[in-house]
Amino acid sequence: MNILNRYSELIAQKIAEMPNGAEFGLAQIFGEDWESIGTIGERRDFGKKFKAAVKAQNITELEWVRIENSGRYDVYRRR
Repeated sequence: MNILNRYSELIAQKIAEMPNGAEFGLAQIFGEDWESIGTIGERRDFGKKFKAAVKAQNITELEWVRIENSGRYDVYRRR
């Protein structure tokens, strides 16, 4: 099972909680639940697949905005 499919309900819940126009990184989007996604390697894999899904418009509620240089993470905006 794909890691995004495994957490699809959590993804939908967390995106729904974001205000329209808000910009956040994945750790901010998922808050306390971010650590539950797994090890650092699993979260890195999740992040790569999440970004690919947003760019492919499989996750239509978000758009990729930029890489935040201060912490080297991707930033997403709620549509």
